[in-house]
Amino acid sequence: MSNAFEEFLTQFKKTGSEKADGYSHDAFIGLTELEKKIVFDYLASELPWGIEWLFFLDPQRAAVVAKNKEAEERGNRYAHVYLIQKQLVNQCGEMEYQQHMIDDYYNYTDEIKPLVVDAIAKTPRSNSSINFFKNLILVESHEDALASASVHFLNSMGFVRDTEPEKKIYLRLLKELRCGNDMVKIDAIEYILKKGKMDF
Repeated sequence: MSNAFEEFLTQFKKTGSEKADGYSHDAFIGLTELEKKIVFDYLASELPWGIEWLFFLDPQRAAVVAKNKEAEERGNRYAHVYLIQKQLVNQCGEMEYQQHMIDDYYNYTDEIKPLVVDAIAKTPRSNSSINFFKNLILVESHEDALASASVHFLNSMGFVRDTEPEKKIYLRLLKELRCGNDMVKIDAIEYILKKGKMDF
């Protein structure tokens, strides 16, 4: 038994907050081929948690397992399916899974929604993701999700805070996007769309 496999089993058996910390890189470096297959099966039993390590161990097999699990769990408002969808976009380049993330957003519970917004922001920028952030700013009442959408909309449109003038503009726009006045929000969105960058 390799040291990596022993380390993986130790981490696999953890519970509570320790388990929530996820796996460390050293649990996967030095595994034998047989151990990789065993570890893969352990991880597959825990999906969606640890999905990124499935792709690290065996990208082709991971894609098949991930797609099956995504289809099986999609629509469950308590399941963190967006984690699988994010990996399918980033590992396989299949942008339809970004659209699945967007389409599924409103079905999730309030506590999961901000996590979905952040996950979408960690996939390639697209017209769909920018429109998602923009629309969410206008309709979302959940404070954390609205805050995330506002930040990601500004970032997606190329607004930065490298200089003091840029920081002032960024923070002003962020405040306007998060305010309770729809007209102020609309004016801020129009300004961002006009001054931002759509070069992708």
